[in-house]
Amino acid sequence: MVVDFKHLRPPANYPIYPPYHNGDYIEEYFYKFYLQNKIAFDKTGFTLIPVFWTNVYITNINRHLLQPYLDVLPPGKYFTVSQHDDAITESVPEGTLCFEAGGNRSGIPIPLICSPLTDEQIRPVLNKDIFCSFVGSINAPIRERLFHLFNRDSNFYFSVQMWSNQVQSDRLAHFIELTKRSHFSLCPRGYGAQSFRLYEVLQLGSIPVFIYDKDWFPFSDEINWSEFCVLIHETQIPDIKNILSNISIDQQNKMLEAGKNIYKKYFTLESTSKQILKILSSRQ
Repeated sequence: MVVDFKHLRPPANYPIYPPYHNGDYIEEYFYKFYLQNKIAFDKTGFTLIPVFWTNVYITNINRHLLQPYLDVLPPGKYFTVSQHDDAITESVPEGTLCFEAGGNRSGIPIPLICSPLTDEQIRPVLNKDIFCSFVGSINAPIRERLFHLFNRDSNFYFSVQMWSNQVQSDRLAHFIELTKRSHFSLCPRGYGAQSFRLYEVLQLGSIPVFIYDKDWFPFSDEINWSEFCVLIHETQIPDIKNILSNISIDQQNKMLEAGKNIYKKYFTLESTSKQILKILSSRQ
């Protein structure tokens, strides 16, 4: 068998999501970053397993080659980067460092991100008139609990809609407008351990309220997540209103400013790629 990993790097031939995304997703972006910084990566002693996991899983192109290719890798230190919620289901060489955005496995957390929103989209509103909002699908147990507990509370604005892979422009504009008008934005986990929503909210000048059931906080050795995000474990869901009400406007402003800085430093495609190199360098 001739092993050529280019067969496992098909293009992203499926509907763009989120709809504003432009260019490479994290796996493709990181692969280019890796090639451009190959000398620095070689110094870490780790070699990239160069698979576009999400593209292979979604398109099913050459997926049958994944395990055979992985099985014939020579002994060594490997790492790989994936975005897909369920990656990586295959068996990788022992000791492989798996940087994962989906969070349904047990690798090293990285943010679930794409290209940034445009300057026009993130332009702030003059007044915030919504205490806390949520726009999206009620398609996971945590989201169902939030909706049933707070959808009749006037302090919470729920805009429930089926949020599929093909989001119409008016619905995207609706989400952006509501988020910018909101002091807080609910960012519950969905099928995966995190969502694009959290990182969108940071850009839109609202404070993300991350409701989780699994510790999945990228770069937590460097970032104090509570500085820019309200962290709510699923057991605390009934207390959300009280927790948010006790955050002063001064505290909110500090969190918003911290969120802007942290997004730029850690949560862009470029900064995430640099963090991955930094983590590998620390483990050489």
